[in-house]
Amino acid sequence: MDLRQFIRKSIEQNEKEARELLLKEKQEKIACLTRSSNIPKKYRNATLESFNPKDNPRALEIAKKFIMNFHEDKGLLLAGPVGTRKTHLAAAIANLIIDKLYSVYFGNVVDIMNFIKSTYNEGSEISEREAINIMTDKVDLFIIDDLGKENNTEYTLSMLYQLINRVYENEKPIIITTNFNSVELVKKLGERGQAIVSRITEMCEPVIFKGEDWRLCKK
Repeated sequence: MDLRQFIRKSIEQNEKEARELLLKEKQEKIACLTRSSNIPKKYRNATLESFNPKDNPRALEIAKKFIMNFHEDKGLLLAGPVGTRKTHLAAAIANLIIDKLYSVYFGNVVDIMNFIKSTYNEGSEISEREAINIMTDKVDLFIIDDLGKENNTEYTLSMLYQLINRVYENEKPIIITTNFNSVELVKKLGERGQAIVSRITEMCEPVIFKGEDWRLCKK
């Protein structure tokens, strides 16, 4: 082997090792982002391919567009009957966003309220303000699942308004899933319903789901 061959082989070996190191670092970062995303274990392997678009082909196309143009397009409001795989699609989007090394926070309103209330415990490492900042400012994508199903106390509605308003003011991407239309949501969310839904309407592109409950169809 002459000197040129030796140098070329060394360069190729170094490039291969560098690619493998970068891939390992990326995989480790994705794993870390996934753990901190709060995506339920059931949906951590959700993909666009495993979303059955039979009844909702437009939803799949909009999801692809959202991922492709992340941070450029409006957020998404996924609305429709129970069991039409809205949560699955939201999680699939989250997983692909994480693959691009963006951060995500995923939760239903109960999860979100529990996260905020946990900051009141003695010894909590973060404050209420920091918890709110994580969801509305620090992460790249905030996902609220099943909006409208929670029991609405004055505290919950006040905090929910604050979260939505902060996302609105910060112009951050958001995805919301719900079983209710806008009129029903206004009623569900009480005194702050009109203000919350108004902001959601401006921030999000509505995606209406239809079809039967896939859980019942499996039986």
